[in-house]
Parts: sequence; C-alpha cells; structure tokens
Amino acid sequence: MSGRVSEPVRTAPFFDHGLFLLHLNRGKEDLRKGLYDDARREFEEARRFRATDPEVLSNLALATFHLGHLDEAERITRGLLVSHADSVPLLFNLGLILFKAGRAEAREPLERVLALAPGHRKAHLTVGLLLQREGRLAEANRHFEAAGSERKAGFDGDDTITRAARSAASGPSEPGAPVPSVKPESFDDSRTRREPSTQPILAPPAPPEPPRSVALPPAVAPVVPPGPSRTRSSASDVAQVPRPSFVPRPGGVVAVDLRGGVLVRRTALAGRTGVAELEADASLPGALSRFFVRGTGAGGVLLVDPKRSLHLAFLRGEFLSVDPARLYGFDAQLTYREDPAFEFRRQIALPFLKLFGTGAVAFSVSAEPARLEVSPETPLTLSCRSLLAYGGDLTVDLVEESDPLADLGGGPVVTVSGAGWVLIEA
Repeated sequence: MSGRVSEPVRTAPFFDHGLFLLHLNRGKEDLRKGLYDDARREFEEARRFRATDPEVLSNLALATFHLGHLDEAERITRGLLVSHADSVPLLFNLGLILFKAGRAEAREPLERVLALAPGHRKAHLTVGLLLQREGRLAEANRHFEAAGSERKAGFDGDDTITRAARSAASGPSEPGAPVPSVKPESFDDSRTRREPSTQPILAPPAPPEPPRSVALPPAVAPVVPPGPSRTRSSASDVAQVPRPSFVPRPGGVVAVDLRGGVLVRRTALAGRTGVAELEADASLPGALSRFFVRGTGAGGVLLVDPKRSLHLAFLRGEFLSVDPARLYGFDAQLTYREDPAFEFRRQIALPFLKLFGTGAVAFSVSAEPARLEVSPETPLTLSCRSLLAYGGDLTVDLVEESDPLADLGGGPVVTVSGAGWVLIEA
C-alpha cells in the first residue's frame, strides 16, 4: 500500500542531476521497504530527467514485477537487453518474469544465464521449478542440487536460495500452493551508467621517466606518503602521489587536512586547527542524516576513536561499500550514498555507505584488516560485525540472524558471493 502522498506531475525541460538522484534514491528506498507503488512513481519521475538511464529502467522493471505487471516488466527488461545482451541479471530477470507468467519460453534466457555463469544458483533453482512444473522431476532435481538443495539445514552456506531449493526438491507443490520464492536481481550497468563499476584491482603501472620511480599505493591498500628524496621532485612526480588527507599522530589522534575537502564521522570529531569550516552533512537519508561533518578551509580537524587506529585505503575510479560506524571519514571528491544492496538491512543499526571515485578512505580499526578474495566458486560466510567493507561484483545475503553452530557474536551472519573482495576485522 502506498505510504507517500503523490506529488504533482511535472515536465523536465532540462536535466537536473540533484532532482534525478532524489527520485532515484527515494525509489530504491521504497523498493527496499516493499512500497512498490511509491517506488514505481519515483522511478517514473526519475525517468522524466533521464529517459534511457539503465539504472532507472531496471529498477522500474523490478517495481512493476513486484506489482504483478509482468507484461510491463518484460517489455522494459527486453528493451534493456537490446544494448546489454549478455547481462546475466537482465537475462535472469527476464526468465523469472516469463516463469511467473507461466510461459514455456522462460527456459531460453535462463539457459543463457547458465551458459554465461554456470554456477548461478538462482537460475538453477528457477530452471528446476520450470522442469518440475513440466513433470521432468529427475532433471529438476539436478538443478535443485546445483542450487544447494543437498546442503543441510543450519550448516555453512544455508542461505535463502538453499532453503528454497531444499523446499522445492522435497516434491512438487499441491495445485494452487505457492512455489518457493525466487527474487529478481539488481542490474548494474558497468559500461554506460553514470558511475563506472568497480574494476579489478591491479598493480599501478610503472611511472614514466625520469627513472627514479615514485610508486603509487595499490588500490584499497594503506596509503603511505612518499619518503624523503635526495633531489627535488618534478611537478609530474608530485602529481602522481596522492596527498594523504588523514595522518596518524601520537596518542591515537588522527589529523585531517581540510584543504581538499573531507567528510568525517561526527562522533570522532575532537578538535580543529587553523581556519576550519565545519558543516553537518544532511544529504543522506534516515539514520545517516547528519552522521558526517563536511570540513573545508585552510585548517584541519583532529579525530579520536578510543583504542582504535587509522587504516587508509585509496580508490581509483572504484566502488567501495563500507560500514559507516567504522570510518574516520573520506575525501569529499568521492561521491556517496546509502548502499541499498543488503537483504539484511533491517538487522543492522546503520546501512552501509557506498562510495565511488578517486580519493582516500580512512577506516577506524582495532587491528590491521584482512583482505579476502571472493569468487563464484568460493563464497564467504561471516558475522556481519566482522565485515568492514567490500568491493567488486558481490551479493550479500542473510544466512541467519545468528549462527547456531558458531560463536560469531551478535548480529546477523551473512554470505558474500560473486566476484570481488572483502575487508574484515575482529
């Protein structure tokens, strides 16, 4: 049921980026809350500003799917596939739409998904349900096994897809009974969207002449200021080395240079130096509103987080999703918004923050965080309280509100799957 008073329809004589993002982010939040009528209205409003934006159209298709308008969801999704023919999320969503509509041609896009991503568990589950509907039970069970039906309840990897596959494998439903739920996938257009998606993290290229090299720090690794040089550095050398905005000081203090503009966590702010201009940032919704303070000017601020220390990361045109409660702050040239990706959002006090661009991110950590690689063949299950940040093409799913077999502490236990990496700490 709609929870927002409708706003008057207006035309958009020119593109207004701020209003566009306002309606896009409102729609995403409504979609997360299950307010599908409101979400559809917001995405339609965002489409007035950018009529062909893939993120708007894919989210509009999700809203219409949940409203049961399968014809419209199919039309939008097929339109996106014209320019994104090998998109696994779009192909899967099309197959799921056709399956929900009871159409036999659902098999074709789902088989294409499995050709592109053989380990795609949702596609295996949906193909299994389709085959089960046709009475081809042996084939269906093979797909249910690929989706995880053989995993035992309560053990590692027992996530929502596994439970749905196990339920489906127990036998065909009675006529009229609901089939196990399968969710559509979010689409991330990594080629043409406003923000390029996270690229694989590679070692930086060797610097040009002169021969004396000034090594850039690797992406998402501690930012180390350049050491002293016996000769004067050229302007091109200096331009290659990012100036760290966040510098550790004795006594657990972090000094922040505001000349380039930064956002810092309000609860860590302990003092200021020079001509520091501070303003509470209210651009984020909900619990994150005024969570950060924007600092500018020819001065600095001092940050303190008792018994924790500074860990710096540097992004180069990448996405990074972070736990905001464990940030000191980040450079203001990074764009940021609330991360809508988590299935378990209602289980945590603060939503993660999604950062993008080139600049420094300062973490507040109790110890040096570990970086773990995640691949489609090696998903990771861990306590949410250990998840500091993640990047790449990853999906985070709730396993249980707490793990009954391991003492992982309070809060939910999640499975991270896909291709990317995570930063974790105790």
